[in-house]
Amino acid sequence: MQRRAQLLTYRFPPSYKPAPFFVLDEIDAALDNTNIGKVANYIKEQSTCNFQAIVISLKEEFYTKAESLIGVYPEQGDCVISKVLTFDLTKYPDANPNPNEQ
Repeated sequence: MQRRAQLLTYRFPPSYKPAPFFVLDEIDAALDNTNIGKVANYIKEQSTCNFQAIVISLKEEFYTKAESLIGVYPEQGDCVISKVLTFDLTKYPDANPNPNEQ
């Protein structure tokens, strides 16, 4: 009985005590466009009530489904300094970068 309880504990910890925040680094790297869309939609649906997520992606198919974008770039000078740009996409609800997608 104790072994079964241990297995359940390891198998279902997210549903028992979900993590409120995730950082996901290029989880779409090995996925095709169809599966990128599925993963992006799942994260978007779940993040509205179950968790928050920062996703690092270089693929347009993924980041076009985001609520906001953050860009980090180097600024050259005496020393290299990182600068940050932010863009809130919720201000543009009618913009659809993928016209074939509804």
